[in-house]
Amino acid sequence: MQIVDLCPLHDPGGSTARTVAHFAVSFPSMKLSGFRLRARPNGTFIVAPPAIHGQRMANFDADLFRQINVAAEAAYQQRLDAHDRAQR
Repeated sequence: MQIVDLCPLHDPGGSTARTVAHFAVSFPSMKLSGFRLRARPNGTFIVAPPAIHGQRMANFDADLFRQINVAAEAAYQQRLDAHDRAQR
């Protein structure tokens, strides 16, 4: 499993969970698009799976969901770190 097509968004801040990036998850035999990485007010992140009209398009067992969450947060942080280095 790999996080691909990560697109960071401007973080508007605020006191509710907010979307800070869109991304896709690539598996050996398929790619799922439409994931959102959401920043929580306490500083943690949570992945929102693909949805259409408020209905989830994919569900994952707890272990795979944790793996996706950890990988997405790491990819997002790497992208931010690379951006910060480029700004210096």
